[in-house]
Amino acid sequence: MADEGAERPRRAGARDALAAALKVRLRTEPLDKVTVTELTRDCGLTRQAFYYHFPDVRHLAVWVFETDVAAQVRAFASEHGWADGLVRLLLYMRENRTSTLAVLDGLGRSGLERFLFGQMRPITEAVVDEEGGGPVDPHDRVLVVDFYTSAVLAVVLRWVSEGMVEHPYRLVGDLEIMLHGAVRESVRRLDERAVPPRGRM
Repeated sequence: MADEGAERPRRAGARDALAAALKVRLRTEPLDKVTVTELTRDCGLTRQAFYYHFPDVRHLAVWVFETDVAAQVRAFASEHGWADGLVRLLLYMRENRTSTLAVLDGLGRSGLERFLFGQMRPITEAVVDEEGGGPVDPHDRVLVVDFYTSAVLAVVLRWVSEGMVEHPYRLVGDLEIMLHGAVRESVRRLDERAVPPRGRM
């Protein structure tokens, strides 16, 4: 058991070392030019160690995005508000345009939508929480969160497809205008629907 416990930090250390090496490489190279050989040489690991953790460089890049960026964004959104969290995510995507597009392209259209939906949903939940916590019925809450996540996702996908030109502060500001009050009204109507009219059984 002691050996197994010691193995976990080593595995995590190898992943972190590969992630750090990849981020250094991406400052000067596009993702599709980065090789396993370069990364393992950069951080002193073997190719076998790389393939123990990741099937290819693209999967490593996705893992970096999910753990190094998305987790921080979710924490930031919880602490500072959903809009700041979303701005932080979009700024990262724009400042790391080449690697972000390579990762997103590698996921495919359906994979991209699932991936970004997973990143957006905690942010949308924060919107719902700020608007009073959502409908009383848990199923209605899921409906509201998923509906507005899909709406935000559609705007983000359009922004990505148009080259991430519009500044994230402007984009998120527009979303704030559209969402402000809309979520609360949706919650009100769903809760109103859930309460049977007086006089009915």
